[in-house]
Parts: sequence; C-alpha cells; structure tokens
Amino acid sequence: MSKDKSGAWEHDQDYLNLKGEARVRALIETFSQKAINKEDEEWTNSFFPNLKLVSASDEQPHPKVLFSFTVEPQHCNRLNNLHGGCTATLFDFCTSTATALVSKPGFWQYLGVSRTLNTTYLRPAPVGTEVLIECDILQIGAKMATLRGVMKRKDNGAVVAVCEHGKVNIDPAPKL
Repeated sequence: MSKDKSGAWEHDQDYLNLKGEARVRALIETFSQKAINKEDEEWTNSFFPNLKLVSASDEQPHPKVLFSFTVEPQHCNRLNNLHGGCTATLFDFCTSTATALVSKPGFWQYLGVSRTLNTTYLRPAPVGTEVLIECDILQIGAKMATLRGVMKRKDNGAVVAVCEHGKVNIDPAPKL
C-alpha cells in the first residue's frame, strides 16, 4: 500500500490476480504488514496480531469468509468485555473482505465504503475469549452490496453479536 497525493492510502491491486482464499489472505497480509511496519497510526492496527483468517469460499450464491479473533484488554470496555465499537469495527473490516472474493477490475476492486452498519449485541465476549466471525455476501450488484456478519464464542458457539452491512462501490469509472 502507498499513499496518493492527498495522503490517503491507495490499495494494492495485486490481490486481484489471485483466487478464492489466496486472494483474501493476500489482502489481509497487506493490511497486517502495514500495521506491523507502523506505516500509519490507524487505531485498528491492534486487531491484526489477533485477527486470523480461518477460511474463505467464493462458492455461490453466498461467498463467505471466517475469521478468529482473540479479545485483548485494549479491545475492551471498563467491564473487560469486547467494546461495542470494537465489535462494529471488526464487522466492518471482516464483512468487507468478503467482497474481495468476487471483486475484479471495475467491480468492487476497492471493496467499497460503508453505507450502513447495523450491529446487534447479544452477549459479552470477555478478555481472553476467542470468537469466530462468520461473514457472507447476501447480495452484491454493480453499485450496492448487503453483507452479513455473525460473531460467536468459539468454545460454545454462543452468538455474541450480528450485523448487516450495506456498502457502496466506489471504483472509478473505467477509462474509455
């Protein structure tokens, strides 16, 4: 990843040359390396040592990704449970990676931006808890997508939170 003239991060598009799980792994590796190398001070950098891709499938009709995440103190509220804002941010990132499974030049290659992110919190995830984050594409078109996320405790399968994530495609218009 590099910065454009305005100082905003430009996404490396090399991941588009890969397929399926390899594509998602390459994309996540790009974000992880940026965090490890401290190329910027984005507050979500603390996720990457604890966020692991378990699997990804581009199988239709609902391509999906599965992550594991271990809750650390810096991700928690004053009750030592995963903070709601952290939960929503994890859903934002993890559900967005599902779009990489179907992206191609001119079709979700930049993974879009959030339009809505509706999160429902059901149970706490205390410090040290490992959660699984299941994400899938419910619908994706040329301009809008609807993604779904479910966060569960790994040890007993109890649902911690769910989300519906609406995204808008921001890819530049193709040059003629």
